[in-house]
Amino acid sequence: MALDTEEEQVERLERIWNSYKWVITFGIVALLGIYFAYNFYSDQKIKNTAQASQLYQEILIKKITDIELIKEKVAVLKESLSNTPYASRSAIYLSKLYSLENKNEAAIKELVWASENTSEESIESIAYYLLANIYLVTDKLDEAMMVALKIDTVGFQTLTKDIIGDIYLKQDNKEEARKSYITALKLYKGQGDIRKVIQNKIDSIGQ
Repeated sequence: MALDTEEEQVERLERIWNSYKWVITFGIVALLGIYFAYNFYSDQKIKNTAQASQLYQEILIKKITDIELIKEKVAVLKESLSNTPYASRSAIYLSKLYSLENKNEAAIKELVWASENTSEESIESIAYYLLANIYLVTDKLDEAMMVALKIDTVGFQTLTKDIIGDIYLKQDNKEEARKSYITALKLYKGQGDIRKVIQNKIDSIGQ
C-alpha cells in the first residue's frame, strides 16, 4: 500500500483533532491544573512551615510567666498551622508549663492533642511519655499503662520500660516492676545518671 502523501497525513491529523480536540484540551488543562496546584501547595507548605517556626521560636523565648501570651501563640499554631511539626511541639511545651502550675488536666489536654496531631513519631512518643508521667503522679495507673504501651520509638525503649516499672511498682507489683527495670537497664547503653537511677530502683526492690 502506497504511503500517504503529506497532504493526506495533514488531513488525517485534522480529522483526529476535530474528533478528539475536547478530550485532548481537557487532558492538557487537567495536567496544567495538577502542576500549578502542586506548586501552590509546595509553596504554601514552605511558607506555613516558616511562619510556624517563627511562632514557635517566639514561644520559646517568652518568659514562662507570660503564659497567656504563650497560650495565644500555641492556639494560632494549633488552629491555623496544625499541619506543621511546630504545632504539636508547642502543645507539648505548653503542657510543661501547665504541669509546673499543677494544672494537670490542662497539661493532659495539650499532650493528647499533640499525640493525635503530630506526624513525627518521636514527638508522639514524647507526648505519650509525658502523659504517662502525669497519669502516674495523679494515680491514674490504668491510663498511665495504656499510653506507656503506645510508645514504640526505638530511642524511647529505656524510658518506656522504666516508667512501666514505676507503674507496676505503684500497683504494688514488685516482680513485674523489677523485670521492667532490668529490661530498661539492658536497653540503656550509657553509663550516666539514668543507669544509676534505674539500678537504684532495682536495688530498692531487692531480690
